[in-house]
Amino acid sequence: MNFNWCSTAIGSLHPSLERPLSGAGVQAGMAVVALRSPSFRSNGFSLARRTLQNLFGDNWHSAPYDGADATPHGSAGHTWGEVLLTPSLIYSPGVARVLDAGLPLYAAAHITGGGIADNFKRVLKNGVGAELTNLFEPLPAMQKLTELAGITPADAYLYWNMGNGMLLVTDEAQAEAVAESLRGNGYDAQVAGRITEQSGIRLTVGAGELSYE
Repeated sequence: MNFNWCSTAIGSLHPSLERPLSGAGVQAGMAVVALRSPSFRSNGFSLARRTLQNLFGDNWHSAPYDGADATPHGSAGHTWGEVLLTPSLIYSPGVARVLDAGLPLYAAAHITGGGIADNFKRVLKNGVGAELTNLFEPLPAMQKLTELAGITPADAYLYWNMGNGMLLVTDEAQAEAVAESLRGNGYDAQVAGRITEQSGIRLTVGAGELSYE
């Protein structure tokens, strides 16, 4: 049996903000902070299901996941079904704490419903681009699925978050303070790169250099 569960959330603007973190104020020279994602979120599930069904049949969700990160009670689970159902991490409390601390944020890109390139482009206004050289490593399950599906690294970073669930843009001088605030509130966060005058998004990852216009 298949079902589609849809939901929505309605929020209010943080008191320190006059407008949403749309990227309208993003400028070259600013820094990008990445927050780690422990799950697929809603990234590329059609491709993941299709790949696993081709490999294991209709009961692919019961097929054992033998990745090195599988633990009896860990988020990775023991089956591919459990891996894909690993809960999403909600970032809004951490972002709110950053704003509570008076730290500047100019854009927030939620890496879901697609990969880094497509989602981050939405907040890169005024012709700027980004160089991301210190992203979190892909989740082991994503890496394994990439290999099983024969997906190129360039496509994998379009389909899945590859371990990075949100990207924030802040002033370069405040970037480490933003990351530290997030870490202090229980999130894995690190300075991942910078905003550039040149348009497009360029990633330096374990698989090499990837470029998206």
